[in-house]
Order: sequence, then C-alpha cells, then structure tokens
Amino acid sequence: MKTLHRYLLSQVLATLLLTVAIFTAVLLMGNAMKEVLALVVKGQASLWAVTKAFALLIPFVISFSLPMGLLTAMLLVFGRFSADQELTAARAGGISLLSLVTPLILLSVLLTGLSAWINLQVAPQCRTAYKKLVYDLAKSNPTALLAENTFVTEVPGHVIYIGQLSQNETDPHQWTMQNIIINRVENGELIQRTRASRGEVGYDKKTKQFTFRLFEAQVNVRSDKLSILFGEMNDPEKANENITPAKEEESPEWIPMAGGEIILPVSLLDLENRIYRPKLSYLTFGQLREKLEHHGKVTNVENNGSVAYAYCTTRDLPNAELELDIFREGKSVGRARFTGEVMLADSNDRRREISETKLILEILDGSIQPGDRFALDQTPFKVQMHRQVSFSFAAIGFTLISIPLGIRTHRRETTAGIAMALALVLLYYSFVILGQALEGKPHFYPHYVIWIPVFLFQFVGGWLLFRSNRGV
Repeated sequence: MKTLHRYLLSQVLATLLLTVAIFTAVLLMGNAMKEVLALVVKGQASLWAVTKAFALLIPFVISFSLPMGLLTAMLLVFGRFSADQELTAARAGGISLLSLVTPLILLSVLLTGLSAWINLQVAPQCRTAYKKLVYDLAKSNPTALLAENTFVTEVPGHVIYIGQLSQNETDPHQWTMQNIIINRVENGELIQRTRASRGEVGYDKKTKQFTFRLFEAQVNVRSDKLSILFGEMNDPEKANENITPAKEEESPEWIPMAGGEIILPVSLLDLENRIYRPKLSYLTFGQLREKLEHHGKVTNVENNGSVAYAYCTTRDLPNAELELDIFREGKSVGRARFTGEVMLADSNDRRREISETKLILEILDGSIQPGDRFALDQTPFKVQMHRQVSFSFAAIGFTLISIPLGIRTHRRETTAGIAMALALVLLYYSFVILGQALEGKPHFYPHYVIWIPVFLFQFVGGWLLFRSNRGV
C-alpha cells in the first residue's frame, strides 16, 4: 500500500510541477504582454523593471495556475493509471480506490491551505505592487508617452492620438506631428474634441507641460460642459444653470469654438502627483474587510445638523442626488442625499490609505451622529471577499472530480486530458465571471453565485468517486 501511495504521489507531484509551470508561463505572458512590453517598446522600462514586473506577477498567476495544474495532473496520471491496467491490478490485490487516493485528497487539502494564503494575502499584494510599478514607469518619463498610431490615455483628462510623429534632431523635446486628435475627458465624459492635420509639440521640464501648436485645427465643445471648460464651476449657481441632467438629454450638442492655428497646453503635473489607487480585486482580504467596515460610515456632522460627511472606499463614486437611509446598529435613523461633491480625507487621517474620499451628504431627515452608516451598496466588497475564499477551495473540487474522470477516459494521451481539464476550468470559472458581472445587481446575490462551482464540483466529484470505488 505504501509503495502504491508513494508511486501515485510522485507521479502526481512531478506532473503537477510541469503543468503548473506551463500554465504559469502562458498566463504570465498573457497578463504582462499588453502593459510591460508596451512600456519597453516606448522606452519607459529597463530590463530590471521588466524582470521585477514579471516576478511580481507570478504569485497572482499561480493563484490560477495551481488549481488548473492540479486538475490537469490528476486527469493525466489517472488516465495513464487506468489505461495501463495498474488500477485493475491494485483492485485485484484487494485495494480499494478510496484507500488508494486518500493521500492525494490530503494533498489537495494542503494545497487548499496554500491557495488560501496566496489568494487572500500574497497574490493581491503582488498584484498591487505590479500595477503600481507599471503606473510609476508610465509617469517616470513623460516624453515617452507620445507615440505614433496609439491612443495615449496616461495623460490625465486627455486622450491623444498622433498619426505621424517626428522628433527634432537638435532638440529632443520638440516634435512635428501629422493627423492629430486631442480629446478632453471629464469624469469619463468627452467634453472637447480637437483635430488638426499637422502641428508641433514641445515639452517643458520645468513646468511639466506639453504645448501643442496645431495648424488647420478644428475645436468642438459640448454645450452642456461650457462651465467646466471656461472655469465657471467656481459659481455653483451658474454651474447648475448650465448643466442639464444627463437623463434629460438624448444627445449632447457640439459647438465649434475655434479653427486655424491654436496653441493647446496640456499639463502633466496631475500625472506626477497622482497616487495609484488599486481596484478592489487587487486588495487583500484584510484590506477588503477594513474597507467594508468604513464604507458609508459617517465621520462627522456639521453643527446645524444639515450636512454630514461619510467615507466612500470604492474608486467609483455613487450617482449624484442618490438618496439612501442612514442606519445605526441596524436600524434606520434618518435619510440623506449625496450632493455630488466630495473631499479628500485629512492628511493626518490614520485611514487615509483605506478611505481616501469623503462624500458630502445633505441630511433630509433624522438626527445623524458620527458612526452612523450611509447605506451604500456593499456588494462589490462581498463579491471580492467571497471570490478570494472560494478560489481557495478549487483544489479539493478539482481533485475529487478529476480522479474518476481520468479513470473513465482510460487513455494515456495527454491531449485528451488537457482538453478535458480546460473544459472543466472554463465551466468552473464561468460562474466566477458571472458573479463578478452581477456585482452591480445585489438582488441576484452575486457573492453566492461564486460558490456554485465549489459545491457543484465537490458534490459531483464525490458522487463519481463513490461510483468508481464500487466499480460502477
């Protein structure tokens, strides 16, 4: 028995190392190709930076490749074990399938613990460090941002496209351009379009600013965004008069503003001063819990009791004029409306890294106190927390279902095992993708959808393993 256990463990571990290495390499290239290699082409990343970026991605990729590799290894090993009649010989010796695979099930439990550590702590930390590294590389060399036939989105508030770009031979900070498009974006909305057939651009290191000199230019602005473009947002009354709610406007009206030769400055100060804020999916389990705890929490109330401030710990802000209840110890104590205005947390706030933004709320009803909670949707946090935990149990489900399926295939070919593994992985992660897609629809309970493949694979795998043990 011990000899068979050692034999199966050695076969599974050897195949596991190979399959994990292959899946890791494939996923690593898929994740890094778009971002890292693009920076290399633009001259914004050194060989050391690229090596560091790939190293930081490995733990994140292993969180996927480890269960995938385990599933593939089990299918391949037991496919060969059955095809070579080794299972028949073991049964003839009075050894049941369950006793034979017990060490492998224990191995899957150990790998579940390893996956939990990677998914909940290591992978999010490394993923955040990788994204921050790429972000810092993009802003470390502003002149490398300009590229031909590329939509440059790294410049804050702008999307820039240049058809042809030629650098001045005597001044490396001057270029001539052909076929230029410069779009200005505010809060994700296009508010100004500028096109020119040719032009020049220079970069000033002292002011951290591009100066575009465009010839034969055409500039169009949105009529409902004139207050933003011409600085009237300082007057709230004028701003409210000029801006029409988006829901009442079917399509924005574009007004031609200028033509011919124009000079357009584009500042990069915001790019250099900007701090990278990770997505929820890049946070550790502990960080997600802390964000969930402070999301919507009222920090202070003005003396007159008409205005309150509440933390918003997501990158996306709620819609302006959103009205929600205020809760205290699970009971509604009032109601408030988000004014659409925000403020940054104080620099000495100990939670600044966790809660960067405070919402300004208009109190509509009730007596609100610090510590109460503005009922913002918490589903995005729940989805990410449940995703991290459920991912950790993939190893057990994949082991239980792959052993009987590998025996039933009764084939030694690796292609059949890999094809079946990919199909099972696709089925498993399709539920995870579905849960994340339903993140904005809490009535579907998307954080529970993520658990469907965990219980499905463990139940079906256990049932198939029981039938295989009986020889059915």
